[in-house]
Amino acid sequence: MIETTRDGGSAVLRIAGRLDREGAEHLSQSLEELLRDGVRSLAIDLSSVTYISSAATTVLSRWRQELAVLRGEVQLTSVPPAVRESLAILGWDAGVEIDAGPGPASMDLRLSSWQIPATIARSGEYQMSACVPNGTLRCQLRGQPDWVRHVPLGPDDCDVVALPANAFGLGLGAIGGAYDDCRDGLGELLAVAGCVAHFPNDGARMADYLVGDGAIAPRAVLASGLTCEGAFSNLVRFSPKADVDAVPLSEVAGVCLDTVGAATAGVVIAAETLGLSGARIRRSPAAADAPPLQFETSALRDWLSFTPERASSLTTMLAAGVVARAPEGPLAAHLRPLGSTGNLYGHFHAAVFSYRPLPQRTVELGVLARGLFKDHQLRDVLHLVWDDRGEDGVAESMLVRGVGWVAPITLVS
Repeated sequence: MIETTRDGGSAVLRIAGRLDREGAEHLSQSLEELLRDGVRSLAIDLSSVTYISSAATTVLSRWRQELAVLRGEVQLTSVPPAVRESLAILGWDAGVEIDAGPGPASMDLRLSSWQIPATIARSGEYQMSACVPNGTLRCQLRGQPDWVRHVPLGPDDCDVVALPANAFGLGLGAIGGAYDDCRDGLGELLAVAGCVAHFPNDGARMADYLVGDGAIAPRAVLASGLTCEGAFSNLVRFSPKADVDAVPLSEVAGVCLDTVGAATAGVVIAAETLGLSGARIRRSPAAADAPPLQFETSALRDWLSFTPERASSLTTMLAAGVVARAPEGPLAAHLRPLGSTGNLYGHFHAAVFSYRPLPQRTVELGVLARGLFKDHQLRDVLHLVWDDRGEDGVAESMLVRGVGWVAPITLVS
């Protein structure tokens, strides 16, 4: 909700609730109308705001620049502690007038040292490169993999997790640091290199995101999922063979796993896509009015949406997950078959962006992730699945070309 008070060429905007991606659009429209009406001095009262995302700070930066050209100003006032923390995560000082922040992330490419000749698999060609010698990951399981049996979920069913630049995370969750603020919006979530994407289930029409540029790591509430922290040991670049259109996700994940010679590995993949097979939950399982999930087909349709055919063709995705040949212990409950071979299991989420050709040389993961979030439209967040309905299904996600960061998981807790 946005309320506006005018006084000549000045205005005060009072905002209440979550200033997420949709709220950012409403804010942008309000600012545009005020500037069109001659307002040149703006004070934005955030005292009733519970959350602010990167989309909102992008709007504020843009309109601050617009007003600077017109010799005007924008100021943030009455910033509550939760929003002040979010602004710190975003790299802003909430105690002073906002500034435009850093410019678009540059693709600071480094010289590559890919192994030649490439490894050739059934559908793709692969080149490997060392990243961090002896790099490993520690995996932390979050929440309950069988959350569907515990709806509605309470605060004891969820974990509040920090997502720093040296970690990735995925699962059913929401951006934020408190259960009460996030319970109505739990949905598909992905975090990579300090950037978090989330599709809220509180009536939102668009995915939201947060790009951490400050000293404080972004936080999320996870009802079910996992986080991995550490360093990647290898890079794997891939492209389809000459007579093939695209490479299956399962093949890419399997090659990444074999590259590090481990039973279980953590993987981040940036790729141009031919099409994705995915699912997304329709409602938050922590909402007060969430009914118990029934397993009849009609009831499942109220809870889950699946891609009836491969979606997000000709887009760019950033995906992360865990892959294993024979998962054991508690981790096994978080993984599902990745393909028809029957010996590969995984759990992957993907943030889907408008198309961007990926660099063909080595690039730092953080630079690439921030470039995608800051310079391209975030379209969706999906739980990638293998559709095993035979001829009636869409099989699995197909990737045109890309690069994967991979490391063995040495500890699961």
